[in-house]
Amino acid sequence: MTNTDTHASLTRFLDIIAKLRDPQGGCPWDLKQTFESLKPLLIEEAYEVGDAIESGEAAIREELGDLLSLVALFGQIGSERSSFSFASILDGISDKLVRRHPHVFGDERVSGTQEVLKNWEEIKQQERAQSGKPDKGLLDGLPRSLPSLQKAHEIGERCSRIGFDWGSREGVAEKIQEELGEFLDELDPNRSERNEQKIAHDEKKIFEEFGDLLFTLAQYGRHLGFNAEEALRAANNKFLIRFKHLENSAKNKFADKAISELGPEALEQLWNQAKAATRQS
Repeated sequence: MTNTDTHASLTRFLDIIAKLRDPQGGCPWDLKQTFESLKPLLIEEAYEVGDAIESGEAAIREELGDLLSLVALFGQIGSERSSFSFASILDGISDKLVRRHPHVFGDERVSGTQEVLKNWEEIKQQERAQSGKPDKGLLDGLPRSLPSLQKAHEIGERCSRIGFDWGSREGVAEKIQEELGEFLDELDPNRSERNEQKIAHDEKKIFEEFGDLLFTLAQYGRHLGFNAEEALRAANNKFLIRFKHLENSAKNKFADKAISELGPEALEQLWNQAKAATRQS
């Protein structure tokens, strides 16, 4: 598809969005929407794009269209409020991409990805200084609604851009051993005399140490080259597939019993069978 074709498709698309928001003959649902009402839908559609990536390219195309329709609605509402428009969204991101890629659109040379990311952060700080905005910390601006494992990954990623990171995978592995030891120490019932005040303190420390362990595991995943959020999502999906197999097997073998009546041994046997049958899942 040429740029001319894309321009025609984009024009038709934006005309449709504008028609949906037309007070005279538009869609009642679209006319009701605000930035606030669209926020959860935007997050949901972004997750659906993530799911589609695991399903195939046709699904990706469809879900990206749904996501783009919400972005266009934001632009249309902004235009109606005379605050911004879809065109200004495109102009803004185009200008930003050119500014932050001087190694592509200018004469600067880079040695690789890490230098690109380092330069990106430096350019961001320069932009804020030139605009008169207060300095923003490296970790400021992380979305509050970002899933926690994803946020842990992003925290580590950003810190690594300025060299605040473990120098090797082995260093992270040692930290995991340390955090696991601290967590298990807090679980030890024989550490000291236990009264109600001590138990409350222990529960708070267990919670804290468990969080530290998860955070460090997320950093280890990053050093291994994958995202902990994606790894956990894959593990969840694998468990769902195997548990569905377990349920189906239980219905076939124990038709006269509810699954809750089977007992640990039968469930363990069914689980092992499910694992073997879904080994590639």
